[in-house]
Amino acid sequence: MASKRKRKLEKKSSKDFKDKMQARRASANDALWTYGLPLAVILVVGLGVYFAFFYEMGDPRAEEWELEDPQSGEVYASEDYYNNRLTIVEFFNSKCGACQTQAPILNDVHANYSSQVDMFAIGGYKLGNGQDSASSIANFKIEYNMQFPHLYDPSGDLMRDYGFSSYPSLAFIKNGEIVYSHSGILSESRLAAEIEKYLE
Repeated sequence: MASKRKRKLEKKSSKDFKDKMQARRASANDALWTYGLPLAVILVVGLGVYFAFFYEMGDPRAEEWELEDPQSGEVYASEDYYNNRLTIVEFFNSKCGACQTQAPILNDVHANYSSQVDMFAIGGYKLGNGQDSASSIANFKIEYNMQFPHLYDPSGDLMRDYGFSSYPSLAFIKNGEIVYSHSGILSESRLAAEIEKYLE
C-alpha cells in the first residue's frame, strides 16, 4: 500500500515538474517575441544608420615601396610618383611566358605615354620551384630591351600586398589609390583605352 502511494506521489511530482517546465518554455517564448524581436529590429536599424552615416570605407591605398632597379642600380620610391600623375605597376616573373609576351606591348605603351604616365615593373616572386633574383630581373630587362625601371622586391611580399597571385598583373595608381587592376595579358589597344580613362 505504501509503495502504491509512493508511486502515485512520484507520478504527480513528475507531472508537476513537466507542467512547470512547459510553463517556463512558454514564458520564455513570450519574452522572446515581446522583447527579442524589437531588439533585433533596433540592432539592424542601428547598424544601418552607422554604416550609412558614420562608417567610412577604407580607400584602396597602394602599398608604398622603395626598391632598386638591379640593372641600373638606381633606387625608386613610390612616394615620388603615386601622388603625382598616373603610375602603372606591373608585377611579373622573368620566366613567365605571358610576361615575356606582354613585354613589347608595355614597351610600346611606355613609348606612347611616357610624358603622361610613370611605369614600373616589379619582380622577385616565385613561379613553380623557382624565384626571381635581382640578376634575373636585370637580365630580363636587358634581353627584352625594356625602357622603364624593373625593380627587385627582396621581401617577396609586395605583389601579395596589392592583391595579386598570378602573372602578369597590373595596377594603376593615382593620388595614392589603386584605381584599376588586372591580371593576365592586355593588348596594346585595351591597355591604351584603360590609360585614357585616368588621364587628366
